[in-house]
Amino acid sequence: MDHSNHNTVTTKNHICIAVDLLCMAVLLIGAGNAGSALLDDVCERGAGKNPMIAICPKVPFKHIKNKEQYRLTDKGFFGSGDEVIGRSDFKDTASSASAMDSYDAVLLELLNKKAEGVDAAIIFLGLGGITGSGIAPTIARTLSDLDVPAMVFGVLPAPAGVETRARYGNVSYAIEGLKKYTDAFLLMDNQRIAYTDNIESMYPPYNQYAAVVISDILSGSDPKTSTATSIRVRDMISNMSLAGGGFSVFGRASILSKDLLHYFIPVGGHKPVDVPTMIGVAIEKTSMNADTRVARKSTALFRVPSWYMKDANAIDTRSIERFQEENSSEGHYLGISLTKRSLVTLTMLFTYRYSDLPRLCEIRDGAL
Repeated sequence: MDHSNHNTVTTKNHICIAVDLLCMAVLLIGAGNAGSALLDDVCERGAGKNPMIAICPKVPFKHIKNKEQYRLTDKGFFGSGDEVIGRSDFKDTASSASAMDSYDAVLLELLNKKAEGVDAAIIFLGLGGITGSGIAPTIARTLSDLDVPAMVFGVLPAPAGVETRARYGNVSYAIEGLKKYTDAFLLMDNQRIAYTDNIESMYPPYNQYAAVVISDILSGSDPKTSTATSIRVRDMISNMSLAGGGFSVFGRASILSKDLLHYFIPVGGHKPVDVPTMIGVAIEKTSMNADTRVARKSTALFRVPSWYMKDANAIDTRSIERFQEENSSEGHYLGISLTKRSLVTLTMLFTYRYSDLPRLCEIRDGAL
């Protein structure tokens, strides 16, 4: 699926250069309770003026307006203020998918209103859940009908004893359904935090980590933070796509751009960016165990104070491009956006085929 924007030139060896700076909104969709929780964290971080909708949250969320929260049951599809009737605890993904399909005309009308003027969409979901995994393919199909390219941000479940096989089956169900309508998947694996005795306590900070990465991705489509070298979300989707599905993992690093003294002196004082160290930290913090040497594509997103844009040599882009050349055989991309904070951040995405990721193969086999 080619959703590339013809206003942007992307090559294997050059920074993405936007010919114009017209930036478009991104529709943010939470599918199921886990997906809605992720969306809520993104909103807490700051989602700008991007439209949003949460479908099937189990509880009201603080940072998503009530009017943006919808409930699906076996008896109807209900908005805020509606009297909800029926059961929402679906027994399996097929049941939740069937319920969503029953109200696809209502969903189409809703998303058509939300998608007015948007350039792309991001669907958030917990891939191991019954509801999100069941309804997400219908949401993706509806977006495809509206000609809105979509990226899927999916959270993989950690092993869960006797429930593991069922949860892994939900992952396979969702991915197979979603691949019909998008080739761009961004994955976070809960197995990365499964070492703790109380995994529930790790979900909030892990979700916050995901939220700042989404903020970095959205910055390329925000007129307040984008630059001539930013990558819009629509182009990100194209960059992350591979025939048959592109599955990306992410890592992020940040450093203070000023020493303590210059926090109190508002002029100057920005430090050089140690790009090799930032690359190393980002790799250590990737959202899934993966070998960057077999990645097919890579995308690097810098966010910097505006001072760094005044000097062509302020950021060592050659180091990042050299690393990308060595770790992505089919293409690499580099975008730079702005931040008002005294931080320099680097978010790296590595895109693989399904068979390149042992964890996905483990989940597929565990569902059999």
